[in-house]
Amino acid sequence: MPKTIQTLLIALLCFAAPASAQSLQERMLQAEDARPTTEAGLAALVEGMKSGPRRTAIRAIGRLERPELVALVAPSLNDGVGIRAEAANALAQLARTPEAVAQVQKLLIDRAAVDANLNTWESWGEIAAAVGRLPYETPAMVAEAEAVLVQGLPSPDSLNETDAAAIVGATRGLESLARTVRARKLPPLGPRTWDLLRWAATAQRPAADPRSAMTRRLAMAALVTGNQATSSVIDRGLLDADAEVRRFAAAALASDAQLADRDALLKRAMADKEARVRLEGLRGWGRLMQKASCAPVRAALKDGDPHVRLQALDQLGAGCPADQPQLSELSALVEALSTQPRMWHMPAHALVSLARQSPDDARKALPRFVQHPTWQVRMYAARAAGVLAAVDALTTLGGDNNDNVREAALSALLELKRPEAVTVALDALTRPDYQLILAAARALDDKAIVAKTTTPLVTALARITRDRKDTSRDPRMAILNRLQSLGATGEAANLESYLRDFDPMVAAKAAEILTAWTGKARTASPQPLTPPVVTLAATNALRGKSLRFHMASGGSFDIGLDVDAAPLSSWRIARRAGEGYYNGLTFHRIAPNFVIQGGSPGANEYAGEPFFMRDEPGLHLRGTVGVSTRGRDTGDAQIFVNLIDSPRLDHIYTVFGTAVAGMEIVDGILEGDVIQRVELVSR
Repeated sequence: MPKTIQTLLIALLCFAAPASAQSLQERMLQAEDARPTTEAGLAALVEGMKSGPRRTAIRAIGRLERPELVALVAPSLNDGVGIRAEAANALAQLARTPEAVAQVQKLLIDRAAVDANLNTWESWGEIAAAVGRLPYETPAMVAEAEAVLVQGLPSPDSLNETDAAAIVGATRGLESLARTVRARKLPPLGPRTWDLLRWAATAQRPAADPRSAMTRRLAMAALVTGNQATSSVIDRGLLDADAEVRRFAAAALASDAQLADRDALLKRAMADKEARVRLEGLRGWGRLMQKASCAPVRAALKDGDPHVRLQALDQLGAGCPADQPQLSELSALVEALSTQPRMWHMPAHALVSLARQSPDDARKALPRFVQHPTWQVRMYAARAAGVLAAVDALTTLGGDNNDNVREAALSALLELKRPEAVTVALDALTRPDYQLILAAARALDDKAIVAKTTTPLVTALARITRDRKDTSRDPRMAILNRLQSLGATGEAANLESYLRDFDPMVAAKAAEILTAWTGKARTASPQPLTPPVVTLAATNALRGKSLRFHMASGGSFDIGLDVDAAPLSSWRIARRAGEGYYNGLTFHRIAPNFVIQGGSPGANEYAGEPFFMRDEPGLHLRGTVGVSTRGRDTGDAQIFVNLIDSPRLDHIYTVFGTAVAGMEIVDGILEGDVIQRVELVSR
């Protein structure tokens, strides 16, 4: 992009119109960004529900997740198809108390009955999905939801054709319901429901309908969660034309279900043309079959995909049968360590596995890794040293010039319960990295050393508070909690200023501590930071645009921005990209068959831009792009790309775009790969 255009774009993204010129849409946008808690703050959204862009207003109100607003949204269930579908989603987001769950369930089920009678299946499907994802706590409520959802499933003994929208909604709802039942240890879904899900997982509807594959994915995912897949269903799933269906089928092989021919089916999965299916099969073999044979794992060391090879290496660390030694492969890879870019991953993973299987050989190799110029290699050295209980190496790495290496060493010392952790932790408190400070706060839990820990803790708290970053919440709360547990009452005067902190949670914690320590009730009066103001012009400028990520390792991928579903996130990410924020940062977290995550200035989970971002939850399909958080509305401008369908993330994490080009580049990204630059392009 020419520099003049880039400069103009940044100016447009930062432009804020005067209040007098603001349209209702813009006031709604800014109200959602403010997450209002008062009637005055809600005014624009309420007005939008009456006379403006109603779907946008309903969605925004749902994202507030305030149960008392259920009555405000409920009448919209009687509106047109699109509006009531949005209302169903919003109501499910608002149901955050048992009372609200019961209220919303009744509203949705009553409306679903009306839509079924009218054969209005598009909205019925959305309502069914919402019914299934409510956080139920009683068997009776689960049974009531299940009875509604099975109405949308196809049946092999029925002559009636089930509408595709109804099937997708029902399977999505049942997949969610199966996860709720499992997590809360409620009675399982009924046999008839599982039979219908098995049929839905294998029934081939018209290939021209894109919802056909989605139905099979969701049904197979539900079967995996409930341990209800059979060998015949998995066999057919592994033959499916859709790679995600095959991956879910491979995942079912690692479940606790009683399956015939499991080993043969796993070998088929490990021979699939798609790497993510092979990876899932390899994991299943490691969980259930590796004690009997390591042959498929060793063969996977030669796989064409680096993530499959690394998974095989990690699994070798768990050991093989005595008659199938694997040390020669591990030792050879450890010896192959070099300083060439992108060549460290296999030796580093091999070292950790070697430490588990042959400690003496790993100890001999460890110094080369401790002294390696690539910090990620030294981080893996710390992990291996933890396995080996190599305290001298851990103490050295605890003073490394990279804070991620320090954190890995400190965490290992803590795991080993070594006294050296205290010295490393006290030094860590002088460092800027938030993740490292979190580890340090965990380490300093001994009341016997309170005299030498409280001042460093208070000093670190003051220093990172001066950063004035919303994203400093976690380490600051960790320090306050540690001071509280140590009973450091002599520091009460130093906590007074935090009653007026910019973070409400920090201010509330300071008030709690001071009240307990002084015996006098203290009140928090937080003074929040003022984030950049989003404007309608700025978000509209992003319509039809993508962010192109150029990778230093070669290639690029495009993220198409979804301005309608996630205007706040699209604007914040695009704004930061335009400022060069991502240039030179890395993808620090590679979780194969889950996500890649990057855009952290510290190359870890706890470093991001200063201002929290608002959640704009969506559906997490393969290729969709979200924002990293550590709690409600705590986005930090780190992004993640979904490598698979991850329904467990649905309606929890933001989705602001989709990889519309270059997904093969995304699949090939390795830990530490550098983002060369990001530019805004037209789709």
